[in-house]
Amino acid sequence: MHPGACLFRGTALLLALLAGLAGCATPPEQETPRQDASAPPAISPDVRKDYGRALKLMKKERYAQAEPLLRNLIQRAPQLAGPHTNLGIVYARTGRPKEAEQAFLKAIELKPDSAPAYNQLGILYREAGRFKEARDAYEKALAIDPDYAYAHLNLGITFDLYLQQPRLALKHYEDYQRLQKKEDKEVKLWIIDLQRRLEAQP
Repeated sequence: MHPGACLFRGTALLLALLAGLAGCATPPEQETPRQDASAPPAISPDVRKDYGRALKLMKKERYAQAEPLLRNLIQRAPQLAGPHTNLGIVYARTGRPKEAEQAFLKAIELKPDSAPAYNQLGILYREAGRFKEARDAYEKALAIDPDYAYAHLNLGITFDLYLQQPRLALKHYEDYQRLQKKEDKEVKLWIIDLQRRLEAQP
């Protein structure tokens, strides 16, 4: 299973969403600002260390412990978008979608070229049934970074399962596959299935 990739489709995906699972989510996002005139002040070693601790906790799904660390990081380094994105992931995975949306939007306000924040926002909108807004968020992520693989995957799933646009879904599945170092066997099956369905159309 690819980290952060949603590996459910069709009935399995719908059952997963109904069961309240996380859906298609990328791993916790890290942020390392460039040291130039327009960049935020350098991150202190203590902030960097605590950020690493928060990310490790998130990877272990220990969200209750990660949340206060991220909140504290935001107070100490309010110029950084990454802690807001990760706090949004914590909110989303603990059933607080309104707070998650606010956190992702704050991350985007701080860093308008944050493809991960837009991707996470798209996941949140899709899980809320806001499919057009989800599409818009994924497309903004790809406008920032055309090679952002998870945005291709999530947009493909949205086109495939919710917007009934199989040709566009196929394109994004293929783009996702192209960006993998190792072929994703499950997505390969999705591609074959879509190709067959499209060939069968009159």
